[in-house]
Amino acid sequence: MKKMVFILSLVLMLTVLMTGLVSAQDVKRVAVILDPVGVNPFLTQVVEKLAEIKESGKYPLEFSVIECADNAAWAENIRASVEEGFDLLLVVGWQGADPLNEVAAQFPDRAQYALIDTVCDNPNVKSYIFKPQEAAYLIGIIAGEVSKNAGKPQGPYGGVHANPGQGSFEWRYGYMEGIKSVNPEVTNEDFIFNYTKSYTDAPLAKELALQQAAQGCVFINAASAVADFGTFEAALEKKFYTSGQDFDRTSPDNPYVITTQVKYTGIVTDMIIDEFFTTGIQPRVVSLGLKEGVVGATYVTDEGVNPRNTEVLTDEIIAEARAAADKIISGEIVLDVPLEEDYYKNP
Repeated sequence: MKKMVFILSLVLMLTVLMTGLVSAQDVKRVAVILDPVGVNPFLTQVVEKLAEIKESGKYPLEFSVIECADNAAWAENIRASVEEGFDLLLVVGWQGADPLNEVAAQFPDRAQYALIDTVCDNPNVKSYIFKPQEAAYLIGIIAGEVSKNAGKPQGPYGGVHANPGQGSFEWRYGYMEGIKSVNPEVTNEDFIFNYTKSYTDAPLAKELALQQAAQGCVFINAASAVADFGTFEAALEKKFYTSGQDFDRTSPDNPYVITTQVKYTGIVTDMIIDEFFTTGIQPRVVSLGLKEGVVGATYVTDEGVNPRNTEVLTDEIIAEARAAADKIISGEIVLDVPLEEDYYKNP
C-alpha cells in the first residue's frame, strides 16, 4: 500500500514538473523597441496594453521594454533582441524601419517582426500605419466652426506641429481640408504653421503658440506630442482654443483644450498580439483609420474622459463632425494625401 502511494506521489510530482516545463516552453518573449516612453501617450498605450494582456493571462507572454536613447541605439537594440532569442520584435516608430529591415532580411526565421507607425519594405515584416488625416479632418471641422462662432470664419488658423515636410503633411492636410469644408472661402494663406522639430520641447511650443495667438488665431492645432503641453499653457494664458494628440488631453483645469486627435496604439498592439498567438504574424502593410476605430477625435468618436466644454464645442458642432466621420467611414469623403508642394499650388 505504501509502495502504491509512493508511486502515485511520484507520478503526480513528475506530472507537475512536466506541466511546468511545458508551460515555461510555451511562454513567448516579446521585445518592445521604442523611444524613451516617458509620458508620451503614443508609447504608453503600447506598454500598458502589453501589461494588461500579461496580467489577464490571455496569452503566455513575457515582454521587455527596450528604450532607444539615440539613433544608434535602434540598430543595436533590434539586433540584440534577435540574438537574445525574443520570439516577437514589436518596433514602435519610424526610426526603427531601416534597422528592422536589415535584421529581418538577415534573420527571417529567428523571430517574427511587426512595426507600428511606418512602412518597412520587407517581406518578413508586418507594418501598421495610420490615417491621421481622417481624424485631423474632424479637428478641422471643430476649428472652423469654433473660429466662425467667434466671429473669425476666415481665420487665421494656427498649428504648432512637430516636423515640417511630406512625412507629417497628412496632419496638416486633414486639418486644413476640415476647415475648408466649413468655410470654402478659406485659402492656404489663411493658415499659420510653426514647428518645434521636437516631441518634447514644450517651452518652444508655447512660444510659437503665443506668436500665433498674437496674429489673431482663435484655434491653434497642437501636434507635437508631449511638447503640446506648451501650447496648452499658452491657450490658458491667451484664451485661444486648441486640441491635443494621441490620447485625450482635455482637462477640467483648462477649458481651452476642447478636443484631441486620438490615435489608439493600444488597439493596434492588441491586434498584433492576437495575430502572433493565433496565426503568427502575416507580413504585409495595414492602413488603419476611422473605420477600424484606431484614430478619431474626442467627443466625436468617443465620449472623452472629462465633461465637454459645451459652450464652445456645441451639440451642433459635434453632430456635424460625427456626420463627417460617418461619410469618411462609408467612403463618401475620401482623404488621399497629395504631395504638399502640389497642394500649395492650388490655394
